[in-house]
Amino acid sequence: MESEVFTPLLEQFMLTPLVCWVKTVGQPTVTDGTTLSEYIELVDGIYLNEIMLEINPKATVQRTNKKVNNDPTLRIQNLSILIRQIKDYYQETLQQLVMMPLPNVLVLGRNPLSEQGLDEMKKLLLLLLGCAVQCEKKEEYIERIQTLDFDTKAAIASHIQEVTHNQENVVDLQWLESGEMPPEDLDSLSRNLAFHLKHLVDERDTQLETIVELTQERDCVQLSPLAPCPTQSPGDSPSMRRTESRQHLSVELADAKAKIRRLRQELEEKSEQLLDTRQELENMEVELKKLQQESYQLLSDARSARAYRDELDALREKAIRVDKLESELSRYKERLHDIEFYKARVEVHNHTHTVTALLLGSLSII
Repeated sequence: MESEVFTPLLEQFMLTPLVCWVKTVGQPTVTDGTTLSEYIELVDGIYLNEIMLEINPKATVQRTNKKVNNDPTLRIQNLSILIRQIKDYYQETLQQLVMMPLPNVLVLGRNPLSEQGLDEMKKLLLLLLGCAVQCEKKEEYIERIQTLDFDTKAAIASHIQEVTHNQENVVDLQWLESGEMPPEDLDSLSRNLAFHLKHLVDERDTQLETIVELTQERDCVQLSPLAPCPTQSPGDSPSMRRTESRQHLSVELADAKAKIRRLRQELEEKSEQLLDTRQELENMEVELKKLQQESYQLLSDARSARAYRDELDALREKAIRVDKLESELSRYKERLHDIEFYKARVEVHNHTHTVTALLLGSLSII
């Protein structure tokens, strides 16, 4: 990759949260302090192996090459030691199985200044972060993360979730010892394991085909000095045939790598789509349950309203009857008043009649 294209990518990568985190773990030993020097120090593996030894001091110490001097072989040896230590720590100490593809040490060792090299370094730092936040000194590493800015801390927290809770990257093996697991977790784990198993079988078949092709090419090259391949002319020299064979193998290897990378990208996209669909389905199920509860509540309210309406009709009928009774009561009160009036008049008339009778009796006596 040309420098004017790769340099901005490298500068952007060195500002990512994973690189910011690893800088807080120890002090780099670079002298000029350039972005390229800091990245090369990570790629050489010396600094990262020291961090891993700090995370797991009980590990068997393997000697690393302290002076790489841009030697791909020495760099690959250091990175291989680091990845082996990381994988063993996940399996033996954390009781976890790394399911995500391990960083490609050949890419990091031979072609670190490439976009693919940056991707492999990101995976390496991600696995190292998972070891740090789950080791015995995790509080110390978390305190160092807390010193970073808010956005960086949030991104690092998301990365931690990738290597602690995402079963597509890391599978917890502790349930094998306990033998007890909730049914819903067991179902999810079974689906993830089946997915990973299919992926591994496909990779196995692809690698087997590549091995067969490379073996055939190697046999053809080895037999070419004695019996030239039909596609080669008798006048070709063995060195020329070997050169052409290597070029042919290089082209096939590049095509195979490109195909694997394309298939892996498609697989990641399909996995993301599956996760999004699954999340959407869960959200729809939650919404459906909510709507069902609201429907039940509305049905209950409707039944209550119907009962209240019947009761209201009965009360209205009673109110109408009460109005009629009140009207009749008013009429009876008026009649009662009239009766009292007539009764008083009758009493007066009777009293007058009595007085008149007494007067008449008195006059007759006289």
